[in-house]
Amino acid sequence: MNGELVRIETEDGVELVGFYAAPAGPPTRRAVLHVHGMAGSFYENRFVSDVGRAVVAKGLSFFTVNNRGHEFVSENLRGRGETTESVLGGASWELFDESVFDIGAAADFLTARGHEGIYFEGHSLGCVKVVHYLTERRDPRAVGAVLISPADMLGIRMENSARPLAEIVADARRLVAAGQGDTLMPEAAYVVPLSAATVVSLYGDPATTDLFPFRLGDRGDYRRLASLTVPLLVAYGTVREAVTIPVQEALGLAKRHAASSPRVETVAVEGGNHTYLGHERKLARAVAAFVEA
Repeated sequence: MNGELVRIETEDGVELVGFYAAPAGPPTRRAVLHVHGMAGSFYENRFVSDVGRAVVAKGLSFFTVNNRGHEFVSENLRGRGETTESVLGGASWELFDESVFDIGAAADFLTARGHEGIYFEGHSLGCVKVVHYLTERRDPRAVGAVLISPADMLGIRMENSARPLAEIVADARRLVAAGQGDTLMPEAAYVVPLSAATVVSLYGDPATTDLFPFRLGDRGDYRRLASLTVPLLVAYGTVREAVTIPVQEALGLAKRHAASSPRVETVAVEGGNHTYLGHERKLARAVAAFVEA
């Protein structure tokens, strides 16, 4: 897939790097914006390339971009010329609420390239960020959302915790209050080590990040999902997924609670895992069939 390596700047001055691909000719009417998951990057998962090629072949443009939480630990740039500074980033130090700056900047880039409508696509934690962004910003450019393996954030974390998550969050709050928010908390690690401030941002307010509480069945709080008014595609692999219940049950819950969406499509990619290894093209075909140029 041919494309362009680009740099964008968020409203709080952080520089992010991504990859933009478009069909030949004038700007396409619509584009797909891909938001990677925890500790990921714009290029990490192979399915991103397949989805990008399939989307471009259908007549849309495709933009996949790092957010400030890319990799385990990263340095993001802020400023210009000799005033440029490095800002500590990566999943270990990311603050979830700042994700709206990253997604907003990426959407602004697509607008500047002439695109009138955007499909916001997320993977794993990226799905949580997409739904959070769309419900916080109510971005009128949104024409749809593609949720690839949306993670039951609290469910997965509780299942892999040696002691109650509430106790870990309480310890994290004490560190933040003492001015030690950057302190890494080894027992809070799941995918990556997490700082105290990151623990609070991810798990301290369930209304912010617990957007796919499938572990609770119909008793979960799906208000943000229910408030989305754009068409949705929800996809999962069928093995080693980021949910604590069977995938088909999670898909059913998502479809049932996306009450305001005019169209909800679901797909289970048979044999695919959380990153769809060996099944990337199946996922790409599903995304291409969903989006409209």
